[in-house]
Amino acid sequence: MKQIQDNGIIEKDGDGFVVKVQGKPYVASIAGVVCENPSAPPEQQIHVKRFAKKRIYLHNQYQRAVAEVLTGTDVVVLGMNGYSALNDEQCRAWGVRPGAYEAACEGILNAVCCDLTSNFKGIDLRFADGASNVGVDAVLLKVAKKLNRPHLGHSCPKFMFYVEDDDSPVYVAKTQAGYADAFIDSLQVLIAANGRMQAFEHDIDAVFKKLKHLIPVNVLKSISTTGGPPAIGPTGKIEDAVAAFEQRVHMAAQAIYGGRDPYKSMLGHVTESTTAIVRNLISPERAFAHC
Repeated sequence: MKQIQDNGIIEKDGDGFVVKVQGKPYVASIAGVVCENPSAPPEQQIHVKRFAKKRIYLHNQYQRAVAEVLTGTDVVVLGMNGYSALNDEQCRAWGVRPGAYEAACEGILNAVCCDLTSNFKGIDLRFADGASNVGVDAVLLKVAKKLNRPHLGHSCPKFMFYVEDDDSPVYVAKTQAGYADAFIDSLQVLIAANGRMQAFEHDIDAVFKKLKHLIPVNVLKSISTTGGPPAIGPTGKIEDAVAAFEQRVHMAAQAIYGGRDPYKSMLGHVTESTTAIVRNLISPERAFAHC
């Protein structure tokens, strides 16, 4: 079955759901994953993970998910994309300490949320995320939980293996492309924090196809002792989506990282930009109440 080989499938399983993939033995090390046919060759093995608690919306329930999770008065939906994982070797090569990238992304989201709630009393902040408990997605989940704000996860069957079985909601598209499309549809403001090809494609779709607001920030550059990763790796693939943007979409970006503390300069740019964007997304009464 081509679908289970390419994208995986999700099915009802009693009161819960089960996801399945074929030919991806690397998911076997993830907690809660079992193999249905361990004696089969690796390319034929089917791995499954069950969800008993997760609030799951299937591919034909996207509008319902948005209505139930991301709809309200003066709602602003923020999203962030970037790296799902940086290993110790990459951190050393790129001049950042392990864990610093994730902590810096969390600092950006905290600062943005603090600034927005301070400037616009009663604003209803919500989040769109990638649902998985790794990298930037894990940062979004952490911030949403800390602030006790609603958030909608977005995924597809093969990525659901990296999703925790908790009670938070997730929309599961049929394919990776459908997941990426729904993620951009759900948000209003996307903070692009590095990332590779999928992040790059998110960024382009967000601006030019769906007319969303994009704030690209080179987080790694702002905290690196060596300048961060190259935009394009040795094989010609995108290594850093935001660095690629800076090189090819000729923005006046260098001033963002100026001064003795580039991260602080970048943080000010993101919060100021987000506040200016959001002022035109909410009701005039709230937008100008404190001007």
